[in-house]
Amino acid sequence: MSRTLVMGDPLVVLGGTSPGYLRDGALVVEGRTIIAVGSRAGMEALGPFHQQVGSPRHAVLPGFINGHYHSGSALNRGMPQYIFERANVHVHAMWSPVSEEDLYHAVLANVMNDVRGGQTGFVDLNYGRSGLPNFGYDAILQAYRDIGVRVALGVVTRDRNTLVHADDEAFLAMLPSDLARRVRESTMGYAWPIGDVFDVYRDLVSRWDQREGRIRILLAPDWTPACSDELYVRNRRLADEYGTGIMTHVLETRSEMMYALESDGKTAMRRLADLGVLGPDVSCSHFVWATDEDIGILADTGAVAVNNPGSNLRLSTGIARVREIIDRGGRVCFGTDNISFSDSGDFFQELRLAAYLQRTPGLLEVGRLDSETVLRAAAENGARAIRFEPELGSLGVGKEADLVVLSRDRLFWPEERYASTPPLDVILDRASAADVASVMVAGEVVFDDGEFTRVSQSRIRNHVADAALRIMGKDPNPDSVRLGWEVDPYVLDFYRRWARTPVEPAAVYNAKHPPPMPGGSRKE
Repeated sequence: MSRTLVMGDPLVVLGGTSPGYLRDGALVVEGRTIIAVGSRAGMEALGPFHQQVGSPRHAVLPGFINGHYHSGSALNRGMPQYIFERANVHVHAMWSPVSEEDLYHAVLANVMNDVRGGQTGFVDLNYGRSGLPNFGYDAILQAYRDIGVRVALGVVTRDRNTLVHADDEAFLAMLPSDLARRVRESTMGYAWPIGDVFDVYRDLVSRWDQREGRIRILLAPDWTPACSDELYVRNRRLADEYGTGIMTHVLETRSEMMYALESDGKTAMRRLADLGVLGPDVSCSHFVWATDEDIGILADTGAVAVNNPGSNLRLSTGIARVREIIDRGGRVCFGTDNISFSDSGDFFQELRLAAYLQRTPGLLEVGRLDSETVLRAAAENGARAIRFEPELGSLGVGKEADLVVLSRDRLFWPEERYASTPPLDVILDRASAADVASVMVAGEVVFDDGEFTRVSQSRIRNHVADAALRIMGKDPNPDSVRLGWEVDPYVLDFYRRWARTPVEPAAVYNAKHPPPMPGGSRKE
């Protein structure tokens, strides 16, 4: 069995008590498991080793779990720019027909970009592709397997309100008859037959779940407006039967919050709790428009909220109440939605954004989220979301070695400037994908010195470039794109009343008018 010495200054272990790191530390990996952690000198004495990773000129920390991800977008048209209720009628146009081979390479291209950004695992809510065997899920899983990272793949179901937050036929009745006919004949709504999807889930579980100790198969009822009570309950029963878990979009948008209150007479999380859906094996992606009650339910059930700060800003969704969730005992991890800030896949940038967005004007005594709190949440709650909680969550003895090695050369330079700064603050405020030197998953180095050890990045990039030319290089505005824009004005009209409904804000960032001067008048 191979033995590896991993060295870092700091070595960010996040196990046990604060501060969660060791100066000039090291750990010993035997196979895929960490068997010892301590000072570099003490760990070196446990040699010999088959390989050494890192050095005193590096920092080491647990690999990041991307808690909410959508793979395969390398062959999608364009970039999502609108809040999801609006984008929903355009999404089908982004999915050009692809082969399994093209889908496989597209997923690899996306995942390679994100491994470079420090990610070792992905909670992938995946709609699959109609027309492919098993909706293309086998090709997607093979891509994750070949590059050597972890994945919890969510098999998506949706059975109602696939166009807007109302019955499909009721919404189509608002459209001109010819436009409604063309929508019915299109793939707009992208909802596959429920029985077929559940059959595929069972098949995938039998062949892929727990494969090589790096893959989980989960159920993914899409989001609260698009899933009936009956569908959520069926997902819950199947997840219990097969011992997997559930991921779902919850309270991503203002309209989603309003829909739940209007249609169910209760908050979205109260609905899911009453249905018995929630539990420690559930992740709730986005969770931006959560009420006080919703946050309490999250904490009580042990479910994980997934904060996607870059995506939430890009799609005009809003800012999640991460600080309040943590303060109330709720679990939060972080993700990119595969719409990361600047499309970089840089997870340090996402964590930094998440931390900074929790600092609001007027709370002078409150800074950004504490670095150790953020990193512990990313590690521990990410492990729960990806369903590898026993194996991950820290770099302690008995855990598996999923880790990221950072070069100190830029990050801590000049050394004198940062000598008195807590190293976790330096990492959270300054680290970037450019500092990533190596990435290890389950004791295996999968990325090192700019190269992937299991796959050829040049071959993959060339294949995706060729596929993009074949698939999207002909008509830049196909009929599916034009159809989305024809429907778009009716979507905007549908949601305006909810967008204009007054709500009590959770935070105030600036003022439209100045407040009254003391004494009731301005000084001349």
